[in-house]
Amino acid sequence: MGCVHYTSRAPVGVAGLISPWNLPLYLLTWKIAPAIACGNTVVAKPSEMTSVTAWMMCKLLEKAGVPHGVVNVVFGMGTKAGEALVCHPDVPLISFTGSTLTAQRITEKSAPHCKRLSLELGGKNPAIIFDDADLAQCIPTTLRSSFANQGEICLCTSRIFVQRGIYSEFLKRFVAEAKKWKVGNPSDPTVDVGALISKDKKYPKAQAEGARVLCGEGVDSLALPAGNRKGYFMLPTVIAEVKDESCCMQEEIFGPVTCVVAFDTEEEVIERANSVKYGLAATVWSSNVGRVHRVAKRLQSGLVWTNCWLVRDLNLPFGGMKASGVGREGAKDSYEFFTEVKTITIKH
Repeated sequence: MGCVHYTSRAPVGVAGLISPWNLPLYLLTWKIAPAIACGNTVVAKPSEMTSVTAWMMCKLLEKAGVPHGVVNVVFGMGTKAGEALVCHPDVPLISFTGSTLTAQRITEKSAPHCKRLSLELGGKNPAIIFDDADLAQCIPTTLRSSFANQGEICLCTSRIFVQRGIYSEFLKRFVAEAKKWKVGNPSDPTVDVGALISKDKKYPKAQAEGARVLCGEGVDSLALPAGNRKGYFMLPTVIAEVKDESCCMQEEIFGPVTCVVAFDTEEEVIERANSVKYGLAATVWSSNVGRVHRVAKRLQSGLVWTNCWLVRDLNLPFGGMKASGVGREGAKDSYEFFTEVKTITIKH
């Protein structure tokens, strides 16, 4: 037809960025960097529980020479500052990391404006450990994936499925190593677990549901230095003999708590791992290459690690399925999210 067709990309405009408290600097800069690299200005709303980190970042951005008005930070409660940002007609895009419940509110409030959304939400992440796994690597890595950062990482493991042939051995060794983790002031280099973010964290009553708490909360005593005894500290807690329908196995806890249960077959464990509303991350442990590929493809998770955990390539997509989120960010995916594509046709 004598036409030339091509596409171009342009900044979306003002990007609304809402970040959580658990990794406050990492998750905030993870959003700001690609947004401004694509030519947008941003209005960022950090968690009201970690405002100081964001304020310090503002000072550094100013010192680095970032032009005024490019990165704007608003402080306040989500119900006021966050909601105002989500509802503002001149903010066409929202990137949010946080709870599924808050994401539902954001979706509802942004719908009249047809805003573009990227939502990275909670998880109830499974680790699947087959009987041919290398336990010398699996146990220390699964301890980290369960209790790192006090379990306050959306990618942490809170459901551990162990094939029945190695279940007893795994559980014995896992609990023994969990008891070695030291809880206390995180400025102490010998400490493994620091304080939780707040006092009002809700932990399920596992024992009332027939489960056994093998170590941690309610079982072992927590010895803290005098200066830390009023803090919100909790021992790494391992729960066994818990039913799949239990709230321990269904709801995100976001603390140093993990459940260990047995399974028999590959088909069974895939079905059980997928039987929650979340789908953020999973780990698979096996020396059978065919099995790890096969299982990884069938798990309803945005990220699957095999024989490792939290090995990240920031060029790859990041995000979850089901109630764990909508959309992907990271390198190419962030570029597409933070820009508008335009198709141009020129007749000659």
